[in-house]
Amino acid sequence: MLKGIQIPYGKKEISFSLPNGWNLLGVFSPKVTNKQLDPYKGVLKAVRNPIGTESLYDIARRKRNAVIISDDKARPTPSYLIIPALLDELNRAGIPDEKITVIIGRGLHESLNEKELEKKLGRNVLERVDIIDHDPDKDLINVGKSPQNVEVFINKNVVEADLKIGIGSITPHELSGFTGGAGIVVPGIAGRRTINQNHSLVKLFKAEFGKIEGNLIRKDMEDAARLLGLDFLVNATLDANEQIVDIFAGDVVKASREAVESAKNIYGIPIDKKADVVIASSHPKDDTFGKSMKAIFASSLAAKPDGIIIHVAPCWDGLSHSEIFEKMLLDNPGPETLFKILDQGQLPGESCVLYLFSLVKNKLRIIVVTDGIEKEVVEKMGLEHAENIETAIKNTGKGKADCIILPWGAVSLPLLNNPRE
Repeated sequence: MLKGIQIPYGKKEISFSLPNGWNLLGVFSPKVTNKQLDPYKGVLKAVRNPIGTESLYDIARRKRNAVIISDDKARPTPSYLIIPALLDELNRAGIPDEKITVIIGRGLHESLNEKELEKKLGRNVLERVDIIDHDPDKDLINVGKSPQNVEVFINKNVVEADLKIGIGSITPHELSGFTGGAGIVVPGIAGRRTINQNHSLVKLFKAEFGKIEGNLIRKDMEDAARLLGLDFLVNATLDANEQIVDIFAGDVVKASREAVESAKNIYGIPIDKKADVVIASSHPKDDTFGKSMKAIFASSLAAKPDGIIIHVAPCWDGLSHSEIFEKMLLDNPGPETLFKILDQGQLPGESCVLYLFSLVKNKLRIIVVTDGIEKEVVEKMGLEHAENIETAIKNTGKGKADCIILPWGAVSLPLLNNPRE
């Protein structure tokens, strides 16, 4: 028996043992770097030596005003460390603070309150420039239609700005492959209709956590950014502790592609074979089941086609902060029902995550270890409940099994060394 294995569970760690007959293929976690990057100097170096564009200074000196689009609290981007350097560089190019606006690209997420804004942007930025909260339901301009036949409605303030800069960070994502890049435009500053249409593209290709190749959602985001005329991108790669590893700047596609390769080196965990059972903590996305689902998507990449996922998630805030999303989880709809309602415009585009979730459930057994959600609620979602990991292991019914453990499941990206495996 393999004893003393520890994984995070909220703010504590829990220990468990694997039974005799189980073969541990590995305990895999993303990287934590000791690299000390000065964010201010790192941003300036990146924007002065960009990928695929002129320097930010050369672009800005021909412009009269600028908008900087920041992602919201749902993303770990340390905007408060990135924006001050951008403001100073724009000042150097002749655009003063009073001609610069920061827009929160929140897509369909909730608005940030004053405390959350200060945490995201920093007091210095709040005092220097105007801040606008994007509204996906008003003040929009149609900038055209993408090759994917998505009507692209974008925030009026961004469309009318001379210089358009997007910032973000790169982490694995279940729909667009990775966050960051053109995601700052769609869903960031797009209209509700555009976001719904974009996310609905998931039914036309095989979406996977961390998948870029053939990803129509990402392609549509990038086409929308081109239609808008996004001038410049600044993306950070972060380690597992959300510390800045590197800064990439320049063209919205070329710079983000290089950033994604950097992110794969951080979050990617090479595995030689898939496992019968994957035990994954939802850390660091622990507060709701909706957020913890990232660990399920990651686990599905490491599990055999008939495998089992043991999903260890505290979920101290319940199922979701969104009433609509929570209702859909409890209704446990199939893919056809989800898209019928979505195509009618009755659900936010992010509900497409439930489409992927339903596909994973149809393929794999999922046992949830949680004390934040009652057994009846877990079962209503079409999942199994276990009071602890030992019980979950027993409930697999397996006397022998290859097992993979993901202590940081929500930010891990299993990469099969032999994809034909």
